[in-house]
Amino acid sequence: SAIANTEFKVYYQPKYDVNTENIVGAEALVRWQKPDGTLISPGAFIPLFESDGLVVHLDEYVFENVCQFQKERMENKLPMVPISVNLSRASIHFNDVVEHYVDIVNQKQIPFECVPIELTESATLYSEKILEITDQLVKAGFKLHMDDFGSGYSSLTSLIVQQAIDLGHGLDMKVVAEGVESKEQKDCLKEMHCDMIQGFYYSKPLKQEDFIEKLRA
Repeated sequence: SAIANTEFKVYYQPKYDVNTENIVGAEALVRWQKPDGTLISPGAFIPLFESDGLVVHLDEYVFENVCQFQKERMENKLPMVPISVNLSRASIHFNDVVEHYVDIVNQKQIPFECVPIELTESATLYSEKILEITDQLVKAGFKLHMDDFGSGYSSLTSLIVQQAIDLGHGLDMKVVAEGVESKEQKDCLKEMHCDMIQGFYYSKPLKQEDFIEKLRA
């Protein structure tokens, strides 16, 4: 009922170019705002949605909202940046997920490149099914982002971070550092030639209207 009543709100956390400090992308995140205005943390409802399969509908709800946002930007000839949308493990295994998402993009008549799909590292490992789905997504025109890369190593040293950045660049990929909260972290990542930064140092996740204001700045 919360999905039907549009109680879930899409927030946008900007991604910044390390060198220019301009917004070059964003990640779509979801918050549950109850009718009385109370915000429920994703940590409180996402595990429940994952356990009962409702996360598939939530994923699609967020994706469709982001596609609509991009459609409106394009129709109004406003600057657009790619906004990545998370695809949960449950959605990956959902029948015809690629065809369904392709249909949404085509209905909105937006470029596939403006709605990259984020997959967690753990969700993409050791599965022929996942390889098949990711191949279909790429062939359809989606850009893929690997989220939480290396997050299982809670005490990552700067050496390992540098190796991860070098690995990404060696594979002709862009690297985004998430969770950056201080100038020291930003400066260190800049020295390591990380491409983009996402985190509270630059911006918390923003309501749509606040994100639009950021894009105007």
